Amino acid sequence: MKRRVFFWLEKLKIAPGERKAISGLLGLLVVLGGLNLALAPSVPFEDGDYLELERQFAERTAMLKAEEEKLMEQYYPASEKQIAGARIDTVSDDSTSSEGSDEPAAKVEKSDHNADKERINVNTANIEALKALPGIGSTYAKRIIKYRNENGEFESFEELKKIKGIAQKRLDKLMPFIKLKDSE
Repeated sequence: MKRRVFFWLEKLKIAPGERKAISGLLGLLVVLGGLNLALAPSVPFEDGDYLELERQFAERTAMLKAEEEKLMEQYYPASEKQIAGARIDTVSDDSTSSEGSDEPAAKVEKSDHNADKERINVNTANIEALKALPGIGSTYAKRIIKYRNENGEFESFEELKKIKGIAQKRLDKLMPFIKLKDSE
């Protein structure tokens, strides 16, 4: 057997120094592999080890959800049910509000109520009126006016999408607040 291995190694043209280095590395690999098997635990973690991490994750998730709800409440202050109640309160009595609705919600509802009555005509509005629209700042207002001056009045709402930065999503948000003619 030794002779066959020796002649096989001779066919490979491996020098004696290289044979020793390869044999040493293979021996070291076997020793380290055996140590790894002997020292490695059979079960990496017990179920109890994760309980603390799961608790911390649940706490952090609840905290982030509360922050998100707080931000949503800041930007969207009332649900549909509260909006209807606040509109009834603002129409019936502007000086006092019933059923514990707070003052800022009533002010928001008054502006929404007025926005329902008065839509902004994008064909005649100035920069300040256009800036009052949701999602429209001074840059978009200037682009709308520039487009209107170059191409004439808007014939359809879809024509607003030709303005850089106004896509279908932004147009959908604007639709309840704009009109094309004064008779609408």
